[in-house]
Amino acid sequence: MRFLMYPNKASEAAQVLEKRLLVQLHECGASVCNPASSQETDIVAVLGGDGTLLRAVRALQGLAKPFWVVNCGHLGYLSDCEKEEAPGALRKILQGDYRLEKRTQLCGMIESIPKLSALNEIIFHRGACTHALRFEISVNGTTAMKYRGDGLIISTASGSTAYNLSAGGPVLMPEMELLALTPICPQTLSAAPLVISARDTVEVKWAMPAYEGIDEKPYLTADGEEKVRLALTGTAKFSAGEQRIALVRTREAEFYSRLLQRMNWNVS
Repeated sequence: MRFLMYPNKASEAAQVLEKRLLVQLHECGASVCNPASSQETDIVAVLGGDGTLLRAVRALQGLAKPFWVVNCGHLGYLSDCEKEEAPGALRKILQGDYRLEKRTQLCGMIESIPKLSALNEIIFHRGACTHALRFEISVNGTTAMKYRGDGLIISTASGSTAYNLSAGGPVLMPEMELLALTPICPQTLSAAPLVISARDTVEVKWAMPAYEGIDEKPYLTADGEEKVRLALTGTAKFSAGEQRIALVRTREAEFYSRLLQRMNWNVS
């Protein structure tokens, strides 16, 4: 079995863990690929937090290989195990004792960028603009929501426990092929979050008053990594991507226990 190591270079814990796992792989007769030969790998070992996985997915776009994520960060919703548990989990992987959890990606088109992609979410935000954005959101050609507010989150199941949850959006179970459309600080109580099929096509129209200053423009971000300044008015379309991201799982139902622990929902 061949591994590609993708540690968080800013994390000392990830660097220490990488050295430990490299020794273990060598002792077990497994091989390690370098980034230039990433197509030859069987599994990408991501050592860091959820943000490290998001960066790995973007850096290795088009690589249809599973990602094994070891949490060396804070939350680690997308991880398989904690760093202390990594050697044991790696032994299971080398023995073939694991399953793959498929996660939906979000893809979109906007005037200035032919293709956007995100594993977690696409966010529209008014940024430094002093006035609220006007939104009209259509699903499969039918208007589903109109409101004024600070922004909009289009979230996959993977991203539903991130900014989407903080903004009052729903938690989607990991492998659900669903998207959450969550308004950010809408100026009306009727603008509630919507859950739609990931196979639906979402069209977002936005508009900002033309008297905003030239340096005050809304923006869009994809997974917090790619940031695009938007025109004062525009249209974008989004739907689920054809390729799903596979995450290695060495145990069952870890998502639910992690959700209880991180959200403190197990306190009566």
